[in-house]
Amino acid sequence: MRIFIFSAFVLLNLILQATILPAFTFGGVKPDLLLIIVVFAALLKGTVTGVKVGFFVGLVQDILSGKFIGLFMLTKMLTGLCVGLVESKIFKENYLVPIVILFLATILHEFLFMFFGDLIGRTAYWAQGWTSVVLPLAIYHACIGPFLYVPAYKVYVKWWRNKD
Repeated sequence: MRIFIFSAFVLLNLILQATILPAFTFGGVKPDLLLIIVVFAALLKGTVTGVKVGFFVGLVQDILSGKFIGLFMLTKMLTGLCVGLVESKIFKENYLVPIVILFLATILHEFLFMFFGDLIGRTAYWAQGWTSVVLPLAIYHACIGPFLYVPAYKVYVKWWRNKD
């Protein structure tokens, strides 16, 4: 049942990302809700969940984007893995820590996306990308992160913690 609910949640976020979020573009970037889901899942449930959610979310995003199948899946899985590795070492109740993790995870994800994209022939604008996409996106995620993490943490505490 939880997998069905989570899948519906991811689908809803995909729809939001494609339809409503372009209206919330700041500095030429729009938030990546799917990356935020991966980071928060890994942060709250650990490495295995981070990799599973990264795989699922990335695969769905790859299928819908169409061109480089596997690129989003790989980058989101690796980001979920890295964030999941620090899960046991952080204080989830302190809302500032997850925001810093989200900022750093966004930078990591975008670096991985440019790196692997460059390897498979996708044009990566390394110098331009950092100043025009990566840092503004990381700052944007850090700004909206508290508004998304607090409800995510409350749902985690109420329905998911210690129920596996």
